[in-house]
Amino acid sequence: MKKTNNKGFSLVELIVVIAIMAVLIGVLAPTFTKYVERSRKSTDVQNAAAVVTAVETYAVDPMVTTANQVTDGATVKISVGSAPVCTKNVDKALAAAGISDIQLKSGKWGAGSASSVTITFTVSADGSVTATSDTKDTANDILAGKYE
Repeated sequence: MKKTNNKGFSLVELIVVIAIMAVLIGVLAPTFTKYVERSRKSTDVQNAAAVVTAVETYAVDPMVTTANQVTDGATVKISVGSAPVCTKNVDKALAAAGISDIQLKSGKWGAGSASSVTITFTVSADGSVTATSDTKDTANDILAGKYE
């Protein structure tokens, strides 16, 4: 009797393992990318909330001089891959809060997959601030924390 030395795997066994791995990757990859996008949108919601909190806090701070106060109609535009664009002293509010470079992680906010979000602040006579965004649609609102 001839004794064979079978060390390792046969070619058929390796092909079966590779086929099983390909099927698993094909099934799991879309789910993984969906969770990555949800994570990006969650980060965007947290960053937008930080911006709103910073502006609200700055608006009611009695130490802020009149020339540096956030005024009605102030906006901040947050985009993918670029620094925020601020009007009416919102940049000073963000700097006071230590927010220097904030960007969108997801480019899929609002209708048409907008790659930027504009938050507008309404400042009342008593100094209270109300924020609204341009992302309001049926499934996405960055300020309300709604996203698909």
